[in-house]
Amino acid sequence: MDMPAKNGAELPRRSYSADEVADIYELGKLWLESGQLKRAEALMTGLNEVAPDFAPAWLGTAFLRSVSGDYEGVAAAAKRALKVSPDCVEAMMFMAVAALALKDVTMAGTYLGEVGDRIEQGVVSNPSVSRLYKMQLARYQNRE
Repeated sequence: MDMPAKNGAELPRRSYSADEVADIYELGKLWLESGQLKRAEALMTGLNEVAPDFAPAWLGTAFLRSVSGDYEGVAAAAKRALKVSPDCVEAMMFMAVAALALKDVTMAGTYLGEVGDRIEQGVVSNPSVSRLYKMQLARYQNRE
C-alpha cells in the first residue's frame, strides 16, 4: 500500500503493471481525442515518469507539444519514443514535422525518407500515417 502524505493524501506509486500502464494510456488517449488536453497532458506526463519505456505515452506527449507549437518539445518526446521503439513510424513522422517547423531540412528529409521507404515496403498500414507523410512531403518539397 502507498504511504499517506502529510496531508492525508496518498503518494503516487512508483511502479505500475503493464496492464495498468496500458489502461492509464487509454484514458489519456480518450482525453486527447475528446479535447481534454490538460487532463491528457497530466496523464501522459505521469506515464513518462513512471513508465519511461512506454513509447505510446511519448507519442501522446509529442502530440500535445505539437498542439501548443512547442516543436523542440515535439522532437524531444519523439526522440524518447524512438529510443524505446526505433522502428516507430509515428515517432519518425513527429520528428519530420518538428524538423520542418524548426527549419532543419536535413533531418526532415532523413525521417521522411525513412517513412517513405516503409510505406513503399508495405510496412505502414495506418492510413493516417500515410496521409500525414504525403502532407509533410509536400511541405518539404515546397519549402522556401
